[in-house]
Amino acid sequence: MSLPVLVAIVGFGIGLIVLLVHLSGGSQRVKLGTDAQVAERFRIDFPDSEVARCFESADGFDALLILTDGSLGLVHTVGSKSLTRHYKRDEFATMISVKDEVSLAFDAHEMTLPRITIAFGSPQTRADIMAALGLATLPVSEAA
Repeated sequence: MSLPVLVAIVGFGIGLIVLLVHLSGGSQRVKLGTDAQVAERFRIDFPDSEVARCFESADGFDALLILTDGSLGLVHTVGSKSLTRHYKRDEFATMISVKDEVSLAFDAHEMTLPRITIAFGSPQTRADIMAALGLATLPVSEAA
C-alpha cells in the first residue's frame, strides 16, 4: 500500500472517531452540580482531602475548593469529564491574579491546564474566596 493511501485511511479514521465522539455528546461541557457533587468529584482523585468550602463559578463549569489543611482544590470541566488539581499554599499564592472585578486568573504553568480564568457571580464572592485563601491582595492579570 502506498504512503498517500495509508495517510488518507488513517486521517479518515481519526476524523470519523472525532465526529462520532462529538455526535454522542462527548464534547459537550457538563456543569459540575451542587457543592456536595463537586466535593465528591474532587475526593475521587484526592481521597484524603477534606473540603471546607466550595466556590462554584458563575457558569457552573469550574469550582475552587478550600481544603481544611489550607490548600486549594480546583475542579475544571473538559467536555463531559472533569480535571482536578490540588495546590499547596506556596503554589497557589504565586499563580492566582485578579482578572476583573468578579474573576480570578490561574497561571498553573502546566501542559494540561496552562491558564484559565474563573468568573464568579459577584465581586463579594471573589472577595470571600480571597479571604478564605488568606490572600489580602493579588496582582492584576495583564493577559487577556
